[in-house]
Amino acid sequence: MDYLVRDKSRDECVFCEDNTCFEDKYVLFKGAYSYVKLNTFPYTCGHVLVIPTGHIKDLSRLSREEGAEVMKLLSISCDILKKVYHCDGINIGLNLGKAAGAGIEQHLHFHIIPRWEGDVSFYTVCSGLRVISEILDDTYNKLIGDFKKVKI
Repeated sequence: MDYLVRDKSRDECVFCEDNTCFEDKYVLFKGAYSYVKLNTFPYTCGHVLVIPTGHIKDLSRLSREEGAEVMKLLSISCDILKKVYHCDGINIGLNLGKAAGAGIEQHLHFHIIPRWEGDVSFYTVCSGLRVISEILDDTYNKLIGDFKKVKI
């Protein structure tokens, strides 16, 4: 007798393909193995995520193809953010596990955060306050044109 085994770890995953989050209007690019979307709780303007499409928790579980596409999208996203936001630097972050700060630890995702000399990111650390100077729709509209031109 055969049984279907359901992956219960996917049931509540906001990043999985079968979740409405994957199809929302803030997805900027979909590749064969990963996608780019705006962080709906950004630290700064232009804060994007690069997310493997497969439900993968650990970096070591990425296939060679998945890893290559993720790295390519990280690079492309940085180039687009530099062009659009004229930022002075960029943080790229990956939090593996709750102890490392992963808010969504069941699905690997990379944060790309534009930074400027003298920006106010210390507010988040000191007081839990975030200063965001544009709404997500405006961020999306600024970035989507360049992401539509991406070819992988």
